[in-house]
Amino acid sequence: MNLVNGKPSSSISIFDRGFLYGDSVFETILVLNKKPKNIDLHLKRLKLGCNKLKINNLDSRLLSKCIKKALSDINNCILSINVTRGTAIKRGYNINLANNPNIIITTSEIPKYPKEFSTKGIKTKFAKTNLMKSEGLSRIKHSNRIEQILASSEITKNFPELILCDSKGFVIEGISSNIFFIKEKNFYTPIISESGVEGIMKSLIIKKIKKREFKIIEKKIHKKDVYNYDAAFFCNSIRLAWNILSVNGKKFKGNKFASEIISITNNELSK
Repeated sequence: MNLVNGKPSSSISIFDRGFLYGDSVFETILVLNKKPKNIDLHLKRLKLGCNKLKINNLDSRLLSKCIKKALSDINNCILSINVTRGTAIKRGYNINLANNPNIIITTSEIPKYPKEFSTKGIKTKFAKTNLMKSEGLSRIKHSNRIEQILASSEITKNFPELILCDSKGFVIEGISSNIFFIKEKNFYTPIISESGVEGIMKSLIIKKIKKREFKIIEKKIHKKDVYNYDAAFFCNSIRLAWNILSVNGKKFKGNKFASEIISITNNELSK
């Protein structure tokens, strides 16, 4: 089902700011048995994004009604929420040209990936496309995703997810995922204060790591140093966790604590 401000529609105005400038935020949510997974966390990040972009006047009641309506006749799907600044009265960057946000909701089939991606893992490599620094936009899911779009053109059957770095070679994330590196009982995740998204699944995994009294460390990790770790894995809210077998052809030796967290993610957090 496709909804625009609660009404069935598959189109928006050509003057919508999200269409014109990517002036919007979005969330992608896994729905199982009509229940959107971690919906509160997704909506919290959505509203944080609206605040950062100064998208005011978001009608939270309408948003809730739109979500309920979109899921009224479907059990399992991907729920996509996009909130744009609204339809502009004329062209131009001035944010005051639009002050009534548009709420766009779509549902789609849950993508299917080979089972071994979750059970065994995948090979990956560094993308040629780098992420630009933008401290004011880090952590949120704004709709300016041209870097991820360009990087996704590098994905192949043998490399279904790639590692994105900044211009100085520091690891940030996957194209559509966060990343962890593991050494003994220590779990490391890249600093994303200058670019990158604060993933919902990442935050849930960190809680699981702390609960087991493993150490979680946020630090700058240069691409040349990733081979010093025992293991690594990608995570996101749809695919959950994918173990990384190798980076640019160099294999990780493996780590039982990493395997434990990956297993927990793909079992406990999928329910």
